[in-house]
Amino acid sequence: MQALKDLKMERPTAEQLDELKRLSALARVPDESEIETSKEEAETRIRDLKDKARME
Repeated sequence: MQALKDLKMERPTAEQLDELKRLSALARVPDESEIETSKEEAETRIRDLKDKARME
């Protein structure tokens, strides 16, 4: 359980933040990469933006 909490608290990687910025531009939404607080949240947002970009 503690390992799961530690994973959630880990900051997003530079690669994740770069991907968020790129996908935000593709999906035509504001770049919110600076407010992501964990790797898990960043992965969820990346997945959502990929889906949105496909629909555009």
